[in-house]
Amino acid sequence: MAEDGQVSVDTVGLLGLGLMGRGIAACLLCHGLNVIAYNRTPARTEKSRAFLAGVMEEVVRRGMFSSEAVADWVARFSVVDAVSGLADCPFVVESVKEDLGVKRRLYAELETHVAPDAVIASNTSSFPLTLLQAESMHPERFVVMHWAEPTWITRFMEIVRNERTSEEAVARTRALGLRCDKQPSFLNFDIRGFIANRLMYAFIREACYLYDLGVADAATIDRSFRNDTGWWSALAGPFRWMDLTGLEAYGLVMEGLLPELCNRNTVPEIMKKMMAEGAQGTANCKGFYQYDEHTARAWEQTWVEFTYDVRDLIRKHESRLRDAGALQE
Repeated sequence: MAEDGQVSVDTVGLLGLGLMGRGIAACLLCHGLNVIAYNRTPARTEKSRAFLAGVMEEVVRRGMFSSEAVADWVARFSVVDAVSGLADCPFVVESVKEDLGVKRRLYAELETHVAPDAVIASNTSSFPLTLLQAESMHPERFVVMHWAEPTWITRFMEIVRNERTSEEAVARTRALGLRCDKQPSFLNFDIRGFIANRLMYAFIREACYLYDLGVADAATIDRSFRNDTGWWSALAGPFRWMDLTGLEAYGLVMEGLLPELCNRNTVPEIMKKMMAEGAQGTANCKGFYQYDEHTARAWEQTWVEFTYDVRDLIRKHESRLRDAGALQE
């Protein structure tokens, strides 16, 4: 136990080194933890090492961490060639693709190697915890630990438990989140998609609906969203925003507008078309916008730099609110 009563974790196992997995590794390494990772694709492992090296340079350049703090990251990062290599990890984060069968197979193998009290935290973006722990030997050790990209910059984390999850698992997950400079959101019960993704997919569905209707093209829809919702949402969530801009008006607008919003439960036509064409966005230069390798990489790098700047801006203005006694943590 740490001095403040929180459970201390110094070594974290990591299942998966994809986009989210390598980002989680970066966050853990930046905050002084040891990371033991397993990924079944050797090529991805090598790409991850190069990615991590770039992040370490970035965080020092941006002043998030000192060069001394991350200088030994290579020694603290190791990759194993089998799930059994995570046997000694007291905490394992699973971040593989959103395929329930794949996740469950990995859990079944992992549970034969790790200690009975080792925590298994899933970075699932949608599956309810109940589904993830359904076939497990020790369901009490399972918890959802939902991260957001870029993981080493954002303060986002959602922690989901249910009636089968132990207090010990929750305590370790919370302690690890706080050590990684997150502001964990704890859900009162297990629900698919959690909070952030349920909100996000609601507005993505409406955006696709407007596109399919021909109301506007993608650039126009994006512009309206950026210049309104995107302008305030980093500091104020929807409830704070309603407080700030006239609560009653929202109720009046809801009466007429809500019946007109999209409530379909199928994948929008534009998304079906994109998927059929193999579009993966900037990853393969095929998406709602036209890219070449140069512009795609420029957008990806700018997104990361923008996230650093937003983080600094939020901290500045939250400090003002905190000094005024107007911010509830």
